[in-house]
Amino acid sequence: MKKFLLFVGFALTTTLSTAQVIFYVNPPSTNEGNFNFTWADPGGGDWTCPDLNNVANVVVDTLVFANDGTAADSLVCDDSVVPTNVDGQIAVIYRGDCEFGLKALHCQNAGAVAVVIINNVSDPIIEMGGGAQGNNVTIPVVMISDIDGAALKSDIEAETFTAFIGSKSGFYNDDLGFYAPDVLRAKAFTNLQALSQDASEFEVELGAWVRNYGSDDQTNVTLQCVINNGSEVYNETSTPEPTLLSGDSIYVALPTFSQSSYTNAYYNVTYTVAATLADEFADDNEVSADFVISDSLYSYSKIDETTNLPNNVAYYRGGNSLNSNSGCIVFDDPNGSRVAIDGLTVSAVTSQNPDPSSMEGEFIQIFAYEWADVFADLNDANAAVNNIDQIAEGEYIYEADLQQENIYIPFDQPVLLSDNQRYLFCLTHLGESMFTGYDTHVDYNTTVNNYLQPQFPGESDGTWFLGGFGTDVVPAITANLFEATASIEEYTPADLTAYPNPANAEVNIPLNENFGAVSLTITDMSGKIVSTQNIEMAGSILTVDVTTLASGSYVFNVSNGEKSEVITVSVNR
Repeated sequence: MKKFLLFVGFALTTTLSTAQVIFYVNPPSTNEGNFNFTWADPGGGDWTCPDLNNVANVVVDTLVFANDGTAADSLVCDDSVVPTNVDGQIAVIYRGDCEFGLKALHCQNAGAVAVVIINNVSDPIIEMGGGAQGNNVTIPVVMISDIDGAALKSDIEAETFTAFIGSKSGFYNDDLGFYAPDVLRAKAFTNLQALSQDASEFEVELGAWVRNYGSDDQTNVTLQCVINNGSEVYNETSTPEPTLLSGDSIYVALPTFSQSSYTNAYYNVTYTVAATLADEFADDNEVSADFVISDSLYSYSKIDETTNLPNNVAYYRGGNSLNSNSGCIVFDDPNGSRVAIDGLTVSAVTSQNPDPSSMEGEFIQIFAYEWADVFADLNDANAAVNNIDQIAEGEYIYEADLQQENIYIPFDQPVLLSDNQRYLFCLTHLGESMFTGYDTHVDYNTTVNNYLQPQFPGESDGTWFLGGFGTDVVPAITANLFEATASIEEYTPADLTAYPNPANAEVNIPLNENFGAVSLTITDMSGKIVSTQNIEMAGSILTVDVTTLASGSYVFNVSNGEKSEVITVSVNR
């Protein structure tokens, strides 16, 4: 449970799990860990499911897909078919075709001890209505996202493992633990090396809330943190806490991590809690709080170690808006003038419920704003998004149904940033059919409470929310920045044109002057570099062979070492 609310955020369209009421997948699943979920609440009026806040209603059992023998397997909507394989186990089924309550009742009648419903669309997980049969259901019913469900499906088919559904508080005698909201992490997940040159420019304060969920008091409680970036660069353990009473918690601080210089690397940060007595539920004794040093990316969401793309595992919008919805990330650095921004990597989906809709033809925009409101921190009465000045924009029209695909969108021109200036880098869409990507696998609760600085505000219909959707719903946005080694004029692209555009075999780009020897970098809309070329120009028109490029949109960046020009080119065959 979050300790306290610092600022107002969006009203979420889902109810996410807390640290006490959990849906936790146990080893040997490769997806071991805590999952975001909603659950059938008996206080809602159309369910008689048990109250998961009561420890007496905990379920720990094996996850199995309900086999109902029909063509639409695991929907469990047919009254005449009994999924016999779920007797005494947790039934896993899919949303769709009939009411949640009817699905759950069929599983209950087949002997299931609980039900896990996987969302069948990429929309956010929702609060489930029981429908006509919900008041006949007396077992726990939870819902997880389509993405989490897809990850679990392959594990369930390969392994036998259990899940924990319910409240851990007092369920075990000896049970220390903590979760992602409890740990202090780097202010951002991906940090720029140009702004992290030494310990005075970049450091990570470390610490965590340690909680005693068990019914017994614990002695000699310690918190350890290990950081590894290919080799171990930090390993500290706290002085043992003599006693931590049952149901109590304590904040444990560790020495700050810093280095004299930082290499571009993925830094694995692992917190571990321990005590004298053996823990009966050791799976929540370890939490990761990784961060990255990068030469070009800035993000609060996790990024994939291989692709460097943001972790877009959930999709939200700020209400049923027919107007604008924006998800933003904050940038503010005392040495901001060392870098410039040239675009964002983002993702989106369209609603698939009740009827599937395509992304093709949908329109999204990106904006960079100077945030001119002056305030010290989130407790300052002046903390608000009232005064923002647009400094750059970009747009993308989907040419295909790229559901959940990361797309790189360049700004109309790169922008040099300033020292000690707050900026908002935002993804904006219009209408109620679209949802944009978020990362729910990282939580900045303790970090925000420590630094009291905004991280990812959001906007809906012109109303701004400092807290966005909350500290555990992080915009899956990466800002693409580069080191500013020249004046703004040298980075500002000319009003380039390309012909033909869309191109089939080759494209011509007038550069308005003889560049001489140029380098060309072609990037697809996911941000992946697909071609680099060195070209000796004889005139002012650059001709590029595009026969090796698949149909789609690309960003062409032309540079002669002193000046850069950027243009978007479409290939259509």
